[in-house]
Amino acid sequence: MTRSGIRARWVLGSLLALSACRIPMDDEARPLDVEVVEFDLLETTTSITTPEIVVLPRFVLRLYWHTASDNRLVIAEKGRETAPSAQEALTELAIGPLEADLQLNPDLQTLLDATMEPLLSGPDDNGIHRIQINRPATEALGTAQVAELVCTVTQFASIEQVEVVDPGGELFSLSGAGAVAITGPARASDFGDCEEELLPTEDTLPEDQDS
Repeated sequence: MTRSGIRARWVLGSLLALSACRIPMDDEARPLDVEVVEFDLLETTTSITTPEIVVLPRFVLRLYWHTASDNRLVIAEKGRETAPSAQEALTELAIGPLEADLQLNPDLQTLLDATMEPLLSGPDDNGIHRIQINRPATEALGTAQVAELVCTVTQFASIEQVEVVDPGGELFSLSGAGAVAITGPARASDFGDCEEELLPTEDTLPEDQDS
């Protein structure tokens, strides 16, 4: 057999083999068997946290009380939505610390009495305000009591000088820090500008003379 005959036979055999194992065309494709698996989608939720809005009071009222344990002058601050009056401050001062105040500082006390019923008037032509209390002027007021009255009302910019009188208009004799007698009306400067009295520390305690 010639070389060309052998080649023709080989080509023919290859074609027959391909026709026997041909790949199906698209129009002969069979659908695949697919197993359908049912499942529930997990519900997703988005948690949105709203930030807490803290509304600060527009005004702050200061009441000057004392500690029950060591009789120090301290300040209790109260928030107000409206501007407080000096008379309101005096009334609350004499009533003394409420439960809410004592929750913040259980050592608070007032050295005044609600029955004193402090009543503010003035100013007069000299710019002096008067605090009338329901006590005779013959009953002396302690320095700490006067400090509570004077420091509380002089936080108001319009009040700088204060006298304390009884219902008959008689003046009380007043004394300031260090029991120094006050000549004329009292001012915040008579009580160390009404700064809180801090607890003594090791640096401020007097040295032991025997050491």
